[in-house]
Amino acid sequence: MYLEATGITVKPAREDALALKDLLLDPACTAGKIAALLHSWPTTT
Repeated sequence: MYLEATGITVKPAREDALALKDLLLDPACTAGKIAALLHSWPTTT
């Protein structure tokens, strides 16, 4: 996954995955919006 490749381990909930799916289906989706959403996911420690 994108964040794990950069050294950030995440533990997304179902809602996080659904939000990503909805964003990817949005015609106005940009790489910046995807990155912002992924960086908002909860991390593991």
